Amino acid sequence: MKVLTQEQKDFYNEHGYIILENFLNAEQLGVLKTALETLVEEKARSLTKDHEGFNLEKVKDANGYATPFSGEAIAGVLRKIQEITKYSPAFRDFAESDKMLDLVEDLIGPSIYYHSSKIMFKPAKHGGIKPWHQDYAYWASLRPEQVTCWLALDDATPENGCMQLIPGSHKWGLVKHLKEELQVDPKNLPMEMVKVAPMKAGSILCFHVLTFHYSGPNASEKGRRAFIVDYDPNKRPVKDGFAGDKVLRVEGRKPTPEEVEESLRVKEAVNA
Repeated sequence: MKVLTQEQKDFYNEHGYIILENFLNAEQLGVLKTALETLVEEKARSLTKDHEGFNLEKVKDANGYATPFSGEAIAGVLRKIQEITKYSPAFRDFAESDKMLDLVEDLIGPSIYYHSSKIMFKPAKHGGIKPWHQDYAYWASLRPEQVTCWLALDDATPENGCMQLIPGSHKWGLVKHLKEELQVDPKNLPMEMVKVAPMKAGSILCFHVLTFHYSGPNASEKGRRAFIVDYDPNKRPVKDGFAGDKVLRVEGRKPTPEEVEESLRVKEAVNA
């Protein structure tokens, strides 16, 4: 183990998640927050509709739910930056740092591929609900071995939409998800098992790709931002015309430049 104790690793295996408080100190956290604030000012503050990886919050319905697939966008109010590592060297460097990869190695093993990343916003008075779901529902063609790392950039509280999880749900396999955003009706889940997970800024939550999770609306005066990055112990199958996942570790060591290049190579389509 490089970061976790055996007891913490056993907890993750049993419950499907682990929270590490104060994973980043104030200085380390400040670097990321400054980079994010600069990026938002430069790229997104004047947006009136979704553009590239920048997605705006949508007007909520009477139940506090806004789907990203419908509803009127709220100008200048961000919901998500998809693939933040593409836009921000600071977040890319952190996602690929030994600090992160040592933790991830303890959870999924010595071979690590970058899978995806995002910033999720819950703006004060605007942030909507993210329904109950398993991340694996979004990429169910892969083996369910990924880990999601959720870093709190701000204090996350029940009032501003902190994470909620169902411990042990990673052992249930993939449950059928419905609707455009892929979700499961809470009536079909054991709500008495829910773990509400408030976190201080700089703390990190890591959870299995099959662990059920949810976040509520933000009706408070304080925004809630999180950096989310997913890692996979396996290389994703490369489709024709698409690049693969970036390899970050090979059997516990840093990959060579040639190995990184090969992992990102676009597969040439073969014409019949």
